[in-house]
Amino acid sequence: MPQRTALKEEKGKSKGRSDPWATPAMRQYRRFKEQHPGCVLLFRMGDFYELFDEDARLVAAAIGLTLTQRTTGIDMAGVPHHAIEGYLKKMIDAGFKVAVCDQLEDAALARGIVERGVTRVLTPGTLVDESLLDDGQPNRLIAVTTCDETALLAMVELSTGEVELTAVPLTQLAEEFARLEPAEIVVGDEDEDLATLAAAACRSVSRQPSWSFSTEEGLRVVTRTWSVSSVAGFGLADDDPLLAAAGGLLTYLAHTQGGSESLAHLAPPRRASSSSHVALDATTLRALEVEQTIRGDRNDGTLRSVLSRCSTAMGRRLLRNWLREPLAQRGPIEARHDAVDALLADATQRAHLLDGRVATCRLTPRDTRALGTSIAMIPTIREALPAEGLSAAAAALADHQAMLGPLAERILDQCVESPPAHLREGGLFRDGFDDRLDEARSLQRDAGSWLADYQATLAKDSGIASLKVGFNKVFGYYIEVTHAQAQKVPDSFVRKQTLKNAERYITPDLKDHEERVLGAQAAAIAREQELFADLCATIADRIEELGAVAAVIAEIDVLACFAEVAARYDYCRPAMVDEPVLVIEEGRHPVLDRLLAERFVPNGCMLDAHTLALITGPNMAGKSTYIRQLALLVLMAHAGCFVPAASATIGVVDRIFTRVGASDELHAGHSTFMVEMVETASILNNATPSSLVILDEIGRGTSTLDGLSLAWAVAEALARRGCRTFFATHYHELTDLADRHDTVMNLQVLVREHEGEIVFLHRIQGGSSDRSYGIHVARIAGVPADVVSRANELLATLSVQTDAPGHAPVLPQGDLFATPHPIVQRLAGLDLEGMTPLEAFDVLRDLVDSAR
Repeated sequence: MPQRTALKEEKGKSKGRSDPWATPAMRQYRRFKEQHPGCVLLFRMGDFYELFDEDARLVAAAIGLTLTQRTTGIDMAGVPHHAIEGYLKKMIDAGFKVAVCDQLEDAALARGIVERGVTRVLTPGTLVDESLLDDGQPNRLIAVTTCDETALLAMVELSTGEVELTAVPLTQLAEEFARLEPAEIVVGDEDEDLATLAAAACRSVSRQPSWSFSTEEGLRVVTRTWSVSSVAGFGLADDDPLLAAAGGLLTYLAHTQGGSESLAHLAPPRRASSSSHVALDATTLRALEVEQTIRGDRNDGTLRSVLSRCSTAMGRRLLRNWLREPLAQRGPIEARHDAVDALLADATQRAHLLDGRVATCRLTPRDTRALGTSIAMIPTIREALPAEGLSAAAAALADHQAMLGPLAERILDQCVESPPAHLREGGLFRDGFDDRLDEARSLQRDAGSWLADYQATLAKDSGIASLKVGFNKVFGYYIEVTHAQAQKVPDSFVRKQTLKNAERYITPDLKDHEERVLGAQAAAIAREQELFADLCATIADRIEELGAVAAVIAEIDVLACFAEVAARYDYCRPAMVDEPVLVIEEGRHPVLDRLLAERFVPNGCMLDAHTLALITGPNMAGKSTYIRQLALLVLMAHAGCFVPAASATIGVVDRIFTRVGASDELHAGHSTFMVEMVETASILNNATPSSLVILDEIGRGTSTLDGLSLAWAVAEALARRGCRTFFATHYHELTDLADRHDTVMNLQVLVREHEGEIVFLHRIQGGSSDRSYGIHVARIAGVPADVVSRANELLATLSVQTDAPGHAPVLPQGDLFATPHPIVQRLAGLDLEGMTPLEAFDVLRDLVDSAR
């Protein structure tokens, strides 16, 4: 078991000292702790990283560490140094910000207190290590401030270096947070309202001095970070309010990442354009199950799970971005389709691309070697690209290869094929290219044969055949003799340690050898660190080219993924047009098509002369699946993917809105119906003639007449607006809208009824359904037979019927919003207060006669 603390550091503690924090090591710990407020501090002591006091109690409770106490009474918890990455992930996932304090020198060679320093500060939004990131999941850090009624956001994906600036109305900030799903949000330390809003959207909220969120400070920090004299080249003015958010973001990054020098890999900031992407709010992403299922929040059974055949983590993250932010302009969409078309034509080329790997510039030994390997693969990737559709990508790779080729050669020539995870014990560089490293390693290798010879000599001279010479990191070199042979130990042996069954000793010769070997080992590690620092500096000089190559490879990866999915699942290329149409032939739901295989029933749509389709039919017949399917096909086409259909003509949309079911939000004071109305209000207030809207059962959360009235009014409003709308409903009265508005059409889901049983055909065709078959569905769902029977009796009683053909019903369902029936008009005009009982009886008799 490794020793939990560096005992030699406790020698400064005086006998009887009452302050448990007064030892040299604890004073050092307190200094680093004070320098990193808001972080838990992992303090390296020997073979463990230790947490102390409140940090220990919090982390132990959160991730299940064992809480112990030092002899001085301070609570502590520790993790082995070799398992630190796994524990870091647990701590970050639990919402902690972590400062890692490492030993900067070998404890065995230290004189007095071991030199230490904070080498990493990890927060949920600043992770770059692949072991700490969720594969394919962007890890956004957002800094936010306000100007008047506008929220200003600066966003960074630190692992890729992408920086984006955007502004949204303050009233839409919560929705924007929900869409972006930031891992961490940074706000000014005096902005309590923003902090409250951020805390509702993200578990990790960090405070930054408010002075860093100023336009002037932002201008200074941006020009310094990217070494420019003006921000005009970034599409910004010197007084652009977005600079305030950028200033807060970059100041926070410099503080957590060890200075502005560590931000050299950041790409220049770009201003996000709302017109270049289809707007998808968080409600739509969830309703369409783009990334998570509505029930269970699972990743499988989502659109992304079907499409994700990318080979690289960067590709998987880019795929997610493309699905969350589809393109909204026809030219760029068709450029992606052209590339997918070209890759679809050659399965061999596509296979080569899907086997490719590229690493970002993370300066660890393993990733450095992987970086060299990835750069060396660029010519192979270029050769696999088709001549058409991806010529720009091929040209970009050729340009970058010319600059990065020498770097790849150097990495592969100098670094071993299987490098260590870290450089604490060396082992990255090959023998033979550096004389100083070779000399130090030669001394280490000779040590093994010297020890073997020395052990043989000692055993012979002492007559102790079982004598062993060994080494461990805590006590160094030793000679081990069992208790049974202890009487034979020579006087030259100096006792070093007592074990249960043996004694350990040291000799002057062995001590001298230890100093020479440890010196050689330290020299070798020091030299490797020098060589590694030089190599890292060379890589840093090429960080811009590396980032550009990574972006190109990620894009190729996603396009190859789209082509592979299209080939496997028989997708077609959609025709993108500017007109507001949606014409699908034999369309399939991309997820259910895979889950149900041959059993899924395709359906199309023909929305050209009409803009609003009302879909009626029973529950479980497929209305909700149909409207979600159409929205998903539109989303996929705008992302650049082919679609599961025989053919598709899709007019470019600016937004996709959904209202496809609500869940109670009682914790927020919102009922099911309130959520439904809030989402409907957002659609009515924001949908344009270029939008796509899908609605499922508007008005079902309140009384029948209230719900029907609202559904009717909403449908009329959207029909007048002209946005493409698919409206699934059980209110059959709404089908009259097709007779009143030329832009409205009726669709129905087909069923067959035979001897009281119904069969769902899952086919959509023109026309309207006059029944919901709700009681049939209840029986299928397992509702007890007596309840189903009673429901049928009540249905027969409550149904409005006439006794003879040709006579109008008293309450005509299909004409609810037409001119009132004469009987209803006569009833409304009666003066009951002025009538005698006899007069009232006579009026009632007349009404009964007229109803017959």
